[in-house]
Amino acid sequence: MKISPVQNYYCPQYTNNVLNNNTKPVQSQNKSVNSASWQISTLPGYKFYHQINFTGIQSTALAHVKKIPLEDRLASVLQLIQQGDVIVIDETLKSAQKSLKGIGNSFHNIMKRFFYIEDDNLKASLVLFKNSNNELEAYNPNEFDFILKSGKSAYTMNKGDSFYLETEDVLKINDSDLKIKDKPLADLSMLRDTFVRTFDFTNEVNPVIKRQNQKSIYSILQTLSGKGKKLSFADVGGQDSAINELKKGILYPIKYPGAYKHSIINHGYILYGPPGTGKTLIAQALANETNAEFIKLNGLEMESKWVGQSEENWRKLFDTARENQPSIIFIDEFDAVAKRRGGADVYGDKVVNQLLTLMSDVEKNGDDIFVVTATNRLDMLDSAITRSGRFGKHIEIKAPDTKEAVLKIFDIHTQNKPLALDFPKDKVAEQLLKIKATGADIAHIVNSANERAFERAGIYQKMENGTFKNEDIENMRLIFEDFTKAIDDFSSVNNKSSRRPIGFASYNIRN
Repeated sequence: MKISPVQNYYCPQYTNNVLNNNTKPVQSQNKSVNSASWQISTLPGYKFYHQINFTGIQSTALAHVKKIPLEDRLASVLQLIQQGDVIVIDETLKSAQKSLKGIGNSFHNIMKRFFYIEDDNLKASLVLFKNSNNELEAYNPNEFDFILKSGKSAYTMNKGDSFYLETEDVLKINDSDLKIKDKPLADLSMLRDTFVRTFDFTNEVNPVIKRQNQKSIYSILQTLSGKGKKLSFADVGGQDSAINELKKGILYPIKYPGAYKHSIINHGYILYGPPGTGKTLIAQALANETNAEFIKLNGLEMESKWVGQSEENWRKLFDTARENQPSIIFIDEFDAVAKRRGGADVYGDKVVNQLLTLMSDVEKNGDDIFVVTATNRLDMLDSAITRSGRFGKHIEIKAPDTKEAVLKIFDIHTQNKPLALDFPKDKVAEQLLKIKATGADIAHIVNSANERAFERAGIYQKMENGTFKNEDIENMRLIFEDFTKAIDDFSSVNNKSSRRPIGFASYNIRN
């Protein structure tokens, strides 16, 4: 709010001024206005005592408006916010921005508007936001704890914690009590622009949301029309041995349980090998082949800074799998949570112990739950994890080592790519085998060759000129030279002839 030079501003009863017994409230609610001064009328519900003169500088106005209790200023802003809005209370805008940077990954919805309330007395940063359920949450980005008082209960908010807030809840921050109110004591809407800065990102955010919604709708239509083909073992090339092991150990026991009444079923599998060999791909294909409930996660997703919470996360995960049998749990980067015990990471040891207990329960109860894990470092896993009865079946997923295996992967990734009629697949397969390309490497090279074909056929230039037609793609063919250039570029970047891929190691097979 722009304030005219030289104003008379009536400060309400809740200022820090000390009143004496002779002070009398101002009676008149409507003051005269002249060219030299202007008076802001008293706010309903508040008493105004003595008159304060100040120049019309925004910072000076803010200094006086700050004397309105923070809980009332916050309540005034809470009347405005909607889903996707964020409020930060802090001493400076720079420190507020720093707090947001630290917690950006905690938001599960896009930030549309940002409200900044400057306050010097709190001596802390407080973040509030409306989540996807339109509920108000408070977040503690500080190095010290908050106390949330809700009714007769009190809760500790550690750094990084978020809690739901309701009207009448009280946040104790340092020596201040901040009460959550649904509205201020008086209507502060006329002063709101003085004590809060608003940053509106709606125009930037809405187009992104619309594009993503259209993409999701298109994906639904693809599935309904049968174009969204599910990944199957036929889409995984060069891993026939590993696939056969998983069929015998998981697929057949799920489909034909009667045949395994008197057999000991192994419920834990470790897929190990260098990156890019298709460990995740195989697990996804396995879930589709079995029609089992598929739960995919990265090991680090189950970690928690709360002592004991990580173990609870794992228990809930297995409970979910038990309720939806048959089920397959796939854990990527398994070495992050199942590493050897006995080090300084006491909490990590507890997670390993919990995981061992859960796997023992699955075996003992005969649950139709299978846990498939993936790691690049089998040697880092705890020995109790890898023994029989837990994760006793270890399957190596290696880079294709025969021309036939390379051709299978190559055919999968080029099935929708138009190759020249005289295209020499065998020659390309030999080159890929020579550089020890993994499945992920082959997919990358095929895509790079396709981009080179775009360049050679002038597709990009036509797009630039606005003359591109779909027929230009239909008439394009990938040739041998597109692939040789793509392979040369890949080899020069990765230098595979002089060093092994990251994560490639010598593994001890302990079946």
